[in-house]
Amino acid sequence: MAMSRRAVRWPGFRSVLCGVDFSEESRRALRHADVVARHGGGALKVIYANDPLLVSAAAAALHDRGVARRSAAELKTFIAGTLNGAGTPRHVTARAAVGRASDVLLEAASHGRSDLIVVGTQGLTGAERLVLGSTALRILQQAAVPVLVVPPAGTPGEGIAASWPGAEIVAAIELDADGSREVRHAARIAEWFGASLLLLNVVEPLPVPRWLKGDLAALERRRLALARRQIDRLADLVRNRMATTTHVMQGRIADQIAAFASLERAGLIVTALRDRAGWFGTARGSISYHVLSRAAVPVLAYPPRWRPR
Repeated sequence: MAMSRRAVRWPGFRSVLCGVDFSEESRRALRHADVVARHGGGALKVIYANDPLLVSAAAAALHDRGVARRSAAELKTFIAGTLNGAGTPRHVTARAAVGRASDVLLEAASHGRSDLIVVGTQGLTGAERLVLGSTALRILQQAAVPVLVVPPAGTPGEGIAASWPGAEIVAAIELDADGSREVRHAARIAEWFGASLLLLNVVEPLPVPRWLKGDLAALERRRLALARRQIDRLADLVRNRMATTTHVMQGRIADQIAAFASLERAGLIVTALRDRAGWFGTARGSISYHVLSRAAVPVLAYPPRWRPR
């Protein structure tokens, strides 16, 4: 059954949580988080997590107990500079905490009932800063809400348009029993952003010896044709609600999704995380992590039990 025109409109991402580490990568993540929060007229909470080992070392060796306080002041300066303001915008709150970044962000998201967590894929290395890149996968694996993971900019200092993610959103879809749910979720997200939707499916080649590949050419063509019919049927679920197109490719899933999104100049890839079967296997989030590491396109990945209510 197609999505009802009388369905209640999803209010979207009204409470956004962004983790930063003062790097240029996290500056880019913060700008994306700000665009999302402003789009929905919602609130943005920004958190920097001090490494507990660094705080303890400073207190013990340097008799310096003001690390957390100075981090809070630095955070406010970072936010103002990133969002081009003289101070912290009204819709933004800031907090410097102590702990492992993934733990701090997941706890803050749960207690603050955040609708979306935003992080960068890479951060600074060394003892002075957390490495957000090392926490992105843990957050993807454990978050109960969608996670927007933002890769580095192609050009240093590249800004984020207020119209991001642009006119079209790419949704990576699996053709299984959960496909219809994923299409509806992607449609809700695209509709909230005011974008059209492109449903993308990647058919992985059959793992066969080289000497058999010629004999399997016809089978591969049939597999692609079947995938096209299936994804077109899924697109019919939401076409009465929004402009929806489809595309089927063959190859390595992560590589093909990243390459296609870059070629299409898409502003956002939406995908579902899987607990056991499908792209994500037992390490929930691993394919999303690989996709965003290959393309300069943010990935919005949502957990299996999430519902855009």
